Amino acid sequence: MALWAVVAALTTAGAWWGLDSYRQHRDYCSADQQLRRTGPGRECIGVTAKAYPFAPDLADVLGRIEDENEAASASGKPVVSIALVMPYTSRSPGAAMSKELIRHSLQGAYIAQRGHNHGPATGDTAVRLLFANVGEDLSHWRPVTDALAAQRGDRAPVVAAIGFPNSDDATLAAVRDGLGPARIPAVSAVLSSRDMEHPYLFKVSPSTDQLVDALQRYVGANEVDRKNTFMIADDRDDNYVANLRRVFRREFGAQYGITPDQVERRTETYQGIKGPARGTPQIFRRAVAAMCAVDARTVFLAGRDADLPPFLETIDRTSSCDRGPDDEPLRVLRVSTGRDPVTETDAMRRTAERNNVEIVTAAAVDAPRWLSGPDGDKRIPKAFAPFADSYERSFAGEAPDALNDGYAVMYHDALTAVGTAVAAARDSDIDAVTHNDVYDELRRGSPLEHCAAGCVPGASGVFTFADERAGRDSGTGPERVAGLWPVCKPVPVVTFPEERRDRSPLHRTYQEPGEHTCPRP
Repeated sequence: MALWAVVAALTTAGAWWGLDSYRQHRDYCSADQQLRRTGPGRECIGVTAKAYPFAPDLADVLGRIEDENEAASASGKPVVSIALVMPYTSRSPGAAMSKELIRHSLQGAYIAQRGHNHGPATGDTAVRLLFANVGEDLSHWRPVTDALAAQRGDRAPVVAAIGFPNSDDATLAAVRDGLGPARIPAVSAVLSSRDMEHPYLFKVSPSTDQLVDALQRYVGANEVDRKNTFMIADDRDDNYVANLRRVFRREFGAQYGITPDQVERRTETYQGIKGPARGTPQIFRRAVAAMCAVDARTVFLAGRDADLPPFLETIDRTSSCDRGPDDEPLRVLRVSTGRDPVTETDAMRRTAERNNVEIVTAAAVDAPRWLSGPDGDKRIPKAFAPFADSYERSFAGEAPDALNDGYAVMYHDALTAVGTAVAAARDSDIDAVTHNDVYDELRRGSPLEHCAAGCVPGASGVFTFADERAGRDSGTGPERVAGLWPVCKPVPVVTFPEERRDRSPLHRTYQEPGEHTCPRP
């Protein structure tokens, strides 16, 4: 009986141990335990260099990056690791990135990785890309930043992170509380909100200030109605849209009549699609009815790309918006990373033409015009054509308009910025490049003397970074941390459905009108 009691106790303990082990290991997505199922959506969160199948349509590009990672490790060159911090899934309507944007972003990063690893001017280094999944709502950043901080001293050390797709509190927290304390530079591909500021957060996209400035110059140089104006704004408490609302009001404001006056009201709001749901999103009936009731001819739309189609569809369904063909068009002024194919479909084109609507967008990327422009056009970035050729060779199966949203271009440029910094550190006789070296090099660029001091040859244009803190008196009292934004970045202004040639000079960030400090894009 004693023997049987011992056997029973051991069996029970073994069963409990096995069950506990199963419970612990079932949460891991892969045998190496680098990705762990987290949150209600059971997303695979963490950091890996392996092509984990986050989503079926990512298999090709993830596999290409994994192959390039292995080739880098076997190259005999010094290898550095750069993390792609972003969502890798998109299952809910409010997800931070759509499936297409995720895929295009990874494709652009791959083109830059391959260009660095096999290019002639990269300081004989090789780049390994790490897939760093923070979840579709960006909230699971802590395990990602902890893992990256722990890999700073590896044989292929983490020297930087790129990505960070949305101007969101979670994005800022990931840098402020995660990467910043670890002194890992973060280079965002598409952030534009001026609220996204931290000494370790670099931005490749022009800020909302610069984008709206380009619109202001367009309005000044072209025949745009400045009196019959209106603003329609996403009213969510979201960094991007809140910042855009403020910038529109500051730059145009009372001069253009978009004030919240309660008697002669020229502003209305709506609930955007992105972010946590709070009521029914994308309901434009009240805003559009008010806009058309005052016969607005120039409308400032402070929202995201995904909100434009339902806005146009509401105009199409609202009888008070009917205008004659000879009337001035209704011009919608907005900003965007690129020219989202969803907002420039044939259906949207017909809707815009039927309602005499012209959409005027200040963008970071104008791929359609750059692809079709004549050779020698000095408005087209020099590095865009080689990038587009590499993209077409690598991803021939993609849709012809895959570059239009701008994400492949901007992620390429974010990684190219880090690669340029790595090469510059090696050129300075630094044998083992670290995150500190990359940070220092990112801050040192200058557009003077045709970028002799190290500009980034971006597919969206040549640029370097401005450290707005330089020269400031630290004793003037507390103020918002000044940003690290791209200098000399082109900001094209594009129109839809008809392509119009902008009469104003190409806007370059931080360059005053009439100056020619910046080199050719």
